[in-house]
Amino acid sequence: MKRTSVLALCFLLLSSVASAGIFIYEPKDKGVAFEKVVMLKGVAKDVSRLTVNGQQLQLQPDGSFACGLVLRRGKNYVDVRAVDAYGQVFDKQVRILGLKSYPDIETLYEGKKHWARQQIVYLSSLGFIEGYPDDNFYPGNPITRGELATWLARIKKLSIPALTEDVFFDVPKEHWRAPYVKAVVDAGYMQGYDNQTFGLEDPISRRQAASIAVLAEGIDVVDKTKPLFIDVPKTERGAFPIYIGKEKGLLRGVSEDIPVYEPERALTRAEATILLSRFKRSQNAVQWLFNYSKGFAADSYCPLNIAPQMISFSINPETIQANEQSTVALRLTLGSRDNFAPIAKVKVDLSELGGMPDVLLFDDGSHGDQVSGDLIYSLNVLLEPKESGSKPVRVTAVDKLGWESAAEAWLTIVE
Repeated sequence: MKRTSVLALCFLLLSSVASAGIFIYEPKDKGVAFEKVVMLKGVAKDVSRLTVNGQQLQLQPDGSFACGLVLRRGKNYVDVRAVDAYGQVFDKQVRILGLKSYPDIETLYEGKKHWARQQIVYLSSLGFIEGYPDDNFYPGNPITRGELATWLARIKKLSIPALTEDVFFDVPKEHWRAPYVKAVVDAGYMQGYDNQTFGLEDPISRRQAASIAVLAEGIDVVDKTKPLFIDVPKTERGAFPIYIGKEKGLLRGVSEDIPVYEPERALTRAEATILLSRFKRSQNAVQWLFNYSKGFAADSYCPLNIAPQMISFSINPETIQANEQSTVALRLTLGSRDNFAPIAKVKVDLSELGGMPDVLLFDDGSHGDQVSGDLIYSLNVLLEPKESGSKPVRVTAVDKLGWESAAEAWLTIVE
């Protein structure tokens, strides 16, 4: 081969390699998201294979690709890799923080956010605290002793025991908070009213919370001669933990102008969050959370998902008689789900044919299905349409995360 031909070939190869690569449009690296799902969108140029977090993703004819990133709370890592025809590997990484918030701390009077929103978001995202089942936080509700025990055990990273007997009479071993109560009691941070009663659902006063917090942070309680709050005199029960907690920056009063603590009032969930956010481990954890140079690796891969892929949907026969009973075979073929969320159900709308709007198709070897688990969903259905014409039959596939796709076929009805 002539020297000029070799040089030309090398130039073509280098040009091809240089033009190949991965380009991610969204999301941006080092991002923050409150949504449970964000879309990964990009294009892979001149590559033969593309994977996201080790899972192969189908490329469109124009090289574009997309999938859903199912965010977990905390650090989510996305590793996009591609190989071109020459075996060269290209890779891009995206780091996303999945943060957790609640509707009732986002929009308050006159559109303002709750004063403790930031700390609530941070500690919730770290898994230290939780909201209610309706996905609100109710920051003004008194925190219960069971809630405080749970949050405290998580933040202090206490060993959570497996229980074989009840912790207290009112804390049976089956209660989901029982191991946390056991952990904080064993650590000496909290105790029951007596050997039988813990008061799981009872509120806790600001005075009691101060003693628990100072003890849990390992702060020595010493006699202070100068009271720091006008409503907590030196003779007040539990005064010294409040004084020393104030001096160490762990506790604060309820007013910026007047040194008032309100020791008898029940501690609210928002106040408990602020208190616990001042713990050393909470502060270290928040710093770690927002450190994009640490904690992003294969063990923090973000789960992926795509909507069900419709390969084909057929009706056989395609033509039937009006006012006569006919057996029609419906067949929907779906693409492989691999590690994506499995299919929850496939349903067909037969309302245009006089049937029900949500009729299930099967992939279990029954109802006309031939092979179980082959992603061909089938149904043999008896129809007796009353009107002639071309009628739409719409099928919908839904996965276990609620993602869905739809396809449509037409059935002709003749007189």
